Amino acid sequence: MIIPAITRLLLDHECVIVPEFGAFITKETPAMLDYIGNRLVPPSKEVAFNGQLVTDDGLLIGYMAEHEGITTTEAAVLVHDFAMRNLAVLEASGALRLDGMGVLTRMTSRDYTIQLDDNLNLFGDAFGLTAIKAQPVYRKETYHHIAAQISAEQKAKNTEMTVLEEEVETPHYVNHHNYKWFRAAAYSLMIATALVFLGWGAGKSDSRFAAWNPFFYASPNEFIAKHLSAKTETLHVESLPMLMVELPIFKKEINYLQPIDNKLFKPVIYDYFYIIGASYKNEREAQKCAERFQKQGFSNAMVLPRNEKGNVRVAYVMINGEEQARKQLEIIKKENNEAAWLLRKK
Repeated sequence: MIIPAITRLLLDHECVIVPEFGAFITKETPAMLDYIGNRLVPPSKEVAFNGQLVTDDGLLIGYMAEHEGITTTEAAVLVHDFAMRNLAVLEASGALRLDGMGVLTRMTSRDYTIQLDDNLNLFGDAFGLTAIKAQPVYRKETYHHIAAQISAEQKAKNTEMTVLEEEVETPHYVNHHNYKWFRAAAYSLMIATALVFLGWGAGKSDSRFAAWNPFFYASPNEFIAKHLSAKTETLHVESLPMLMVELPIFKKEINYLQPIDNKLFKPVIYDYFYIIGASYKNEREAQKCAERFQKQGFSNAMVLPRNEKGNVRVAYVMINGEEQARKQLEIIKKENNEAAWLLRKK
C-alpha cells in the first residue's frame, strides 16, 4: 500500500519523505545507448535514498489519506509501522526488498544504495516505453581491405609519363664593388693624421695639453707612469684643510617590560553537561537508541559508559557551560523528548 503510493508520488515529485525512515530523491537521465547489452534505453529517473531526511513534510501521509479513504491519523500509523519494520530488517540483514520498486542496501550508517526494477520507469514523459534491442551493424570489408583496393585502383589509373627537361638559363650575377669601406678607411686616416699634427703642435708649444698626447710615448706604460708621477708630485697633503666633523651620538633608550602579573591570567574552566534522553540496562539497546537520535538530526549522539548502578545512558549532545546546556535542554524537551535531563560530566 505504501510502496505504490511512493512510486506514484515520484512520478510528479523530486523527493518523497517517509517519516522516521528516509527520503527517496529522483534525478532525470536522458535516453542512452547500452553498448554492452545492445539496447536503446528510454529516458528515465534515477532514484537515490537519504536516511537523514526523516522529518514529515505531510506529502506521503496526505496522499494516502486522500486516495485510500482513511484519516490522517490512520495513515500516519501505517507509515510508522512501515518505517519501524523496514528499519529492523535493514539493521538485521543490511538489505531490504521493496516489492514493486527495487532493492535498498545499507552500506554504512548513513550511506545507502537502491537498485530499481528493470520494468520501473518513474519518468512520466516516457511512461510505457521499454528498452529496444539495437543489434550492431558490422561491415564485411575492413579498413585494410578498403585501403588495398584504393591503392590498386590508383596504380591502374597511372600511366607512364615522359618528363621533358627544360633548359634553364643560369643567371649571371654582376659583382658590384662596394666602396663604403673605402670611405670609412679614408675618414679614419684623416682623423688619425689630424690627431698626430695636433699633438705635434702642442708639443712644440708650452701648453700643458702636450703631455696628454699618447702618440709621443714609447709605450702605454710610459704614458701611465708619467701621469702618475706628475700627480704624486703636485699633491701636497699639508695644503689640504683639516675637516673636523662632529658625529652625533644617539643614546638608545631601552624600555624594560614590567613583570607580568599572573593574577590577570585565569585558567579556563570547562564544565561539560550531557543532555540525557534515555537509559538502558542493555548496551545494544542503548546503541540502537543513539542511532535513532542521530537519524533525528543529533549527529553527536553518544552512549555513555555504564555507571555504578549498571545503567547505560544515551545522550543527545555534550555542551560546555551550564547556561548553554539548559537552553538546549529546553529546546529538546519542547521538540523531541519531554523526559530529557541534564548530567554533569565528571
